[in-house]
Amino acid sequence: MLRCQSGEEAAFQDLFRKFSPRVLQFARRFVGSEARAEEVTQDVFVQVFRFRHRYRPQSRFSTWLYTIATNLCLNEVRRPERHLRVDLWNRRDGEERPEGPPLPDPAAVTPEEGAAARQLGQRLEALVAELPPKQRAALLLSRVDGLAYRDVAEALGSTEGAVKALLFRATQTLKRGLRDYL
Repeated sequence: MLRCQSGEEAAFQDLFRKFSPRVLQFARRFVGSEARAEEVTQDVFVQVFRFRHRYRPQSRFSTWLYTIATNLCLNEVRRPERHLRVDLWNRRDGEERPEGPPLPDPAAVTPEEGAAARQLGQRLEALVAELPPKQRAALLLSRVDGLAYRDVAEALGSTEGAVKALLFRATQTLKRGLRDYL
């Protein structure tokens, strides 16, 4: 990012190549649509370039990037005409797994168990899509993208304690919604 700040065009291209798949995956899970996620991802990198002078090296670049991505995703889902469908099962490499999460031994799974796993996955996706935007952001950044609480807090502009509270509430909501499946 420091090379990008100094005006090196190739550095921005490198950042885009390295981080755009992660941002796209995060946005896809957050906004629930491939087309909208691609738009958000483009907007994220436009903002990164436009405001590159605001980046401070004391923070990790990925945290700053996810802050921008989270804010743009929050703006996107707050539009009243938007309906969310969160797909938790798409892999980062872009290949889809429409059957849901990988199962340990496909030969050992009965059709009923496979159907139950798909149904559970669909219910989980629906519940995540219904979470309030900040809870959904905290859940996706922490549990799916693997960011530390500190980084999630920075991305959301809050404290670690607030992130833990958001995650607790999100987890409780998911547990209540999945009670019949567990």
